[in-house]
Order: sequence, then structure tokens, then C-alpha cells
Amino acid sequence: MKKISFFGSLSLLVMISTFLLVGPFASPVKAENMKSNSYYLQFGNFNMGSGKFDPGSNYNVSYTLGGTAVGPYGKYGTTDYFLGSGFQYIYQIDQFTFALSKLAIDFGELTAADFGTDSHTITINTGSAGGYTVYAFENQPLTHISSTATIPDTNCNAGCSETVAGIWDDASNAGFGYHIFADNTPTDFVNDTYFRRFPDASLGEDMAAIMASDNIAIDDQATMTYQAAMTGNQVAGNYQTSIVFVAVPGY
Repeated sequence: MKKISFFGSLSLLVMISTFLLVGPFASPVKAENMKSNSYYLQFGNFNMGSGKFDPGSNYNVSYTLGGTAVGPYGKYGTTDYFLGSGFQYIYQIDQFTFALSKLAIDFGELTAADFGTDSHTITINTGSAGGYTVYAFENQPLTHISSTATIPDTNCNAGCSETVAGIWDDASNAGFGYHIFADNTPTDFVNDTYFRRFPDASLGEDMAAIMASDNIAIDDQATMTYQAAMTGNQVAGNYQTSIVFVAVPGY
């Protein structure tokens, strides 16, 4: 029995957050209110001053003097309503985050004409971004740790590529590939028998989009399943590669 294993790694994105400090001001203001039996509108006001103050590189402060009830009410995308009052409502900015449920993928011991599989969950939150795209690629094929032997990237049963999935349910077709499925993943993953191969950075291939949305995401998730199969004359030993994910917010 030949032991073959695979380990994955992650390239993280930069998370951006914004700090806002707004102090209370006691100066009275006057404003016009309008109302009827069906609505109450608290009208605009004349600000006494507004702007930004940047005393150094560690923080900056924006301010509005004379604003009435400035700020966001409710949380965009998570409550039944959202009201932004005054220009500073734009500071309801959460972090853009991307996470994997685990960073090591292990197929255990592979035998000829049998599949080895393992999976993890991808979770993404866009915060204030207007959508996202997640890309993936491998740094090289599954490669023996002490020789040049490889398990090739899959061609599925009858053909698949870095951008088009194909049926791969016959383990006599040796290779390495992945399946991903959720509401926000590519539609060519028709069911759990459809797989793609990863773009290979060592060959200069472009990374492939595996997950995308134009909407604000709150704990968007997808399960990514890795699959490998080998031939009967595969060199025994441990095989490994690294899978790199690039998560890009949309603004």
C-alpha cells in the first residue's frame, strides 16, 4: 500500500477597518420638521462645521457640528431597516474577512483505482464591500517530497480544465482536482461528481475564480472537496503541493 499525502496552505488578504470618533456637542440647532398621519420627517439642518482632522498616522477624526441624530441606525444587510443620517453613516464599516475551516488536507494512504478525498469550508464576510471574488491556484502539481515524481492534475473522465468542470467518478483516471459547490460558486459544478483541475503557477497559468457574489456577504460559505487518484506504478511516498486563495473585495 502506497502512502500519499497532501498539505494545503493559505495566502491571506489584508483586512481594513476604519476608526471613527465623534464627540457630543451641546450647541442647540434649529430644524424644520414635517409630518402627516402616515409619516414624520425630521428635516435637514445647517451644519456649523464639518471635516476631517488628521493629527498623525495612527488615526484620524471626522466631525460634523450641528448635525441632528447623526449616525447609522440598524445594520445594513442584517436588520429589517437601515437609516443613514448625516454623511458619517458611511463609517459603518466592518472588516472584510476570509477563513478556511482547516489548513491541512490529507488523503491518507492511496491505492490504485481508489479515490482519496478531503474537504474544508470557506467562509467570507465582505463587511462594507459590495461583493467579492475568490480565486485559487496551485504552486505545482502534487509532487513527491524527495523526487520529481508527480500525480498529474486531473483531466476527469473525458475532459475538464481549470475553468470548466467535468465528471470524474472513475478512479482509473489518475489525477488531482477539486469540487466546490454553494449558491455563489460556478455553475459548471453541476453535482458532486464534477471536478476541475487547479491552475498551475509553475506553468504560468492564471488563477481561476471559484466563488463570487455582487452582494454584501454575511458568513457566505462553500465546501471545497479535494480528490486524488493514482496509477498502479506510482512512486511510493509522500506528495504535497500548496493551494493559494486570493479573496478580492468589490467596491
